[in-house]
Amino acid sequence: MLAIWKKEFVQSFKSVFSIVTIAIFTAVSYYLSDFIAKNGAMLGKEVAEEGYVSGLVLLIYLFGFLFMFSLFHDTMNRELESRTIRFLVTKTSRLSIVLGKFLGIFTYWFVCLLVSFGIITVFAEKFYFKSFGQLLVMILYMVSMCLLLSSLIPRRSMSMFSGLLVGLAIPLFGLWSQFSDKLWLKIFKYATPYYYFIDGGSWGWAVVLLMAAVMLGGSILLLQRRDL
Repeated sequence: MLAIWKKEFVQSFKSVFSIVTIAIFTAVSYYLSDFIAKNGAMLGKEVAEEGYVSGLVLLIYLFGFLFMFSLFHDTMNRELESRTIRFLVTKTSRLSIVLGKFLGIFTYWFVCLLVSFGIITVFAEKFYFKSFGQLLVMILYMVSMCLLLSSLIPRRSMSMFSGLLVGLAIPLFGLWSQFSDKLWLKIFKYATPYYYFIDGGSWGWAVVLLMAAVMLGGSILLLQRRDL
């Protein structure tokens, strides 16, 4: 599992888009923090406090799924399509393969988030532990969904297209459902993490974590049952 974890993590930094993603996160954190630091007195203390992390939170809420699926939509099915999964299962268990890939992808996003919050901390002179924890849970949800989609769809070309659709649809309908009275949207909002972070109270993150665990379990079950 550790070897797969390391390989997935290192491989995450090899594509141009992954470097661009890190650059976007870093730039948003830096320039927004710099603006807040220079204009904090004008904005007011409360607005300034929220402002340091608001740009990063908004970036992940709106585009996090799109970034996730663009980078990692084929994390499982590339092994299935190229048949390298047969070699992997001779070296380790199927459970270790899924968990190794999960941890590798999550570690990549953890580094991105930690760098971004490190920049914010320099300007704000404090670390926003609550926001950091909530975004980590959000990323766990995204990684689990990405693994599940890649396990369900056997071809990389199909998962790329499906990932882009899902990456656009979830934030669009998930955020829309928070402000709509339509019945079908009210049902939809309970399946996305936005409701639990916005209106779910102090324990909303636990529900999102449970949903992530269910999706990760689904990925493990799919690989266990797949005939290789």
